[in-house]
Amino acid sequence: MSQENKGSSIDDLLKEEGILEEAQAQAVKEVVAWQLAEAMKTRKISKNKMAPLLKTSRSQVDRLLDPKK
Repeated sequence: MSQENKGSSIDDLLKEEGILEEAQAQAVKEVVAWQLAEAMKTRKISKNKMAPLLKTSRSQVDRLLDPKK
């Protein structure tokens, strides 16, 4: 037995609320932060060591790892 879509998608809801782009941007930030944190953990790289690899400062690495900023 197949199920029908009974409503609009979450994208439609966010678009109606005018926050679709903001929600997508936040989701991307969270994924990038998670991937970076996992890569650092796997390779046992500290924030201090990661900063020069990214050619940036430690405070910028902190911002990357905190998607709410």
